[in-house]
Amino acid sequence: MNVVVLVARREFRSRVWSKPVLGCSVLVAVLLVTFLFLQAFVFGSEHPIRIGLAGQAIGLAEGLPQETASLGLTVAVSQVDSVADGVAQVKAGELDVLVSGARAALHVTVDNQLDPQLRTTLNGLVRQQVLDAQIAQLGARPQDVLSRVDQAQISLTQLNVTDPERVQRVAIGVVVGLLVTLALAGAAALATAAAVAGRRDGTEEVVLTVLRPRRLLLANLAGPGVTGLVHLVAVGVLGVVVALATGVVTLPGSLLAGFGTGLLWYVLGVAVVGTICTTRRTAMWLLAGLIVVFVLSTILLTADPGGTATAVLSVLPPFAPVLLPGRLVVGVASAWQVPLAVGLTLVLLAGLTAKRISLP
Repeated sequence: MNVVVLVARREFRSRVWSKPVLGCSVLVAVLLVTFLFLQAFVFGSEHPIRIGLAGQAIGLAEGLPQETASLGLTVAVSQVDSVADGVAQVKAGELDVLVSGARAALHVTVDNQLDPQLRTTLNGLVRQQVLDAQIAQLGARPQDVLSRVDQAQISLTQLNVTDPERVQRVAIGVVVGLLVTLALAGAAALATAAAVAGRRDGTEEVVLTVLRPRRLLLANLAGPGVTGLVHLVAVGVLGVVVALATGVVTLPGSLLAGFGTGLLWYVLGVAVVGTICTTRRTAMWLLAGLIVVFVLSTILLTADPGGTATAVLSVLPPFAPVLLPGRLVVGVASAWQVPLAVGLTLVLLAGLTAKRISLP
């Protein structure tokens, strides 16, 4: 094992500070930070809530912006021809909120979630209208008035009810998958370079006189693997700090969980890709495969993270290191799927290792 450590250390030291590796890591870090800053200060800037008014609710057009402004909300109010037209605009994403009905019984239609502050504002308008009507009635007792006012609130229709943080969780999963993919591609390139150089200068033949093939393979995988892990951790920590500092991510637990599971799956993934990469040709095919896996994983994760097809592919070795961390962040992966994915990956690794050390 001393010789294994010596070989791995030599490979690690010769690669970890090399200009190509540092250049790639710096490029990925710059792109990641640029994306986070754009998301925080350009694309992630708050847009006004688009509110459509129908029927008697049109009378709120003047007072509603002032009421919401006191709570720090910016709204854009418009009139719609009918409730049906307003519902169609909500479904199409042209409106965020449709308000209809009498002021004493407002009905609100949203696609998914109603902003809590807007809910408070609309409930306040309903209660004020009920209060005014009750006080206007002769002989009304104060306790009856207060009781009716407390019971008055909007009725809400949610067309699609989902986790309000789901989009953010999916985005975290996609970014983690991208970083793992890039790290695996880099480790595969380093492993290929080491294998080619070892055969060309005769180092591999010399080392085989003191090391068994299995241990030589371990040493050759450890160097590039640890090199990629160091750079992945550095870029990942920078991304986590920037994402939390700029407020792009408001789920630190999900972010850290995604980053942690990504690191664990990188370790398994790098063992597989490092075993495969023996020539530049196999490395190119592997790189193409990683690109296909990442693209398909991103499509599945964004379209249907809890679907059957997504679940099946996420436990298979080619997809597990990229897709499974994202499904874990979203919260749709079952507990049994993780050990199954790990077991299948280890079986594949065992088969690849046996084939690799049997080659002349």
